Parts: sequence; structure tokens; C-alpha cells
Amino acid sequence: MRKRNRWLVKAILSASLMSFFSISLAKVDHKQAHVQSLKAGIASFYNDKYHGRATTSGETYDKNALTAAHNKLPMGTRLRVTNLKNNRSVVVRVNDRLHAPNKRLIDVSKKAAKELGFLTAGLTKVKIEILSIG
Repeated sequence: MRKRNRWLVKAILSASLMSFFSISLAKVDHKQAHVQSLKAGIASFYNDKYHGRATTSGETYDKNALTAAHNKLPMGTRLRVTNLKNNRSVVVRVNDRLHAPNKRLIDVSKKAAKELGFLTAGLTKVKIEILSIG
């Protein structure tokens, strides 16, 4: 009976330690700068009238900075945004949120839109990849 109890205690302890370490490692991997594809959708860019206004993060919006608005990713998250129409990409940092009813995936700064090549079109289909979580 004692041997069985020892075996049971060891089995439970081993399982607990294994799950603890796998959860800990998963959390570490989540924070690492592993590139992972997130989503494809429609991107737009900020109108010039927002230049100098406060963003959700408290920063002042600068149309000449490489920043973006996304509704779910944490502030400070770095993303690679790729224009699927011309394959041009740019790295931006999330510092704002989209308006709730907005169906777009992301809004980028005017500078980012220029580098992505969709200033004239106003909207484009993009793919975003997480480079680092804020």
C-alpha cells in the first residue's frame, strides 16, 4: 500500500511539474520575437486632420512615424504589414485603437501607407505578422 501511495504521489508530482514547465515555456515563447502570421484584411490610413492629436496610448499621433491602430493587439506590439497587391512591407508599432464599428483590420500612419504604396487608393488588402508583443 505504501509503495502504491509513493508511486501515486510521484506520478502526480511529475505531471504537475511537467504542466508547470510547459505553461511557463509557452508564456516565454509568446513574449519572444517569433514571427507569426496573424491575419489578412483591409488596411486604411489616418487622415491628416488627426496629426498632432492624442492616440489611445496617450502618445501624439505623428503622420511621419511608422505607427498603427489595431483593436486587439497590445500597445507597443511591432507588426510587419505587407500590402498584398504589390508585396511591399513596413514595420509599424501599435499605439492606437480603431473605432468599434470599424471593419478594417488596421489603420496605419500616412508614412506607412506611403511606404506600402496605397496613398492614392486609400484602402488595400494587407497581411500582418507579429514581430514582438508590446
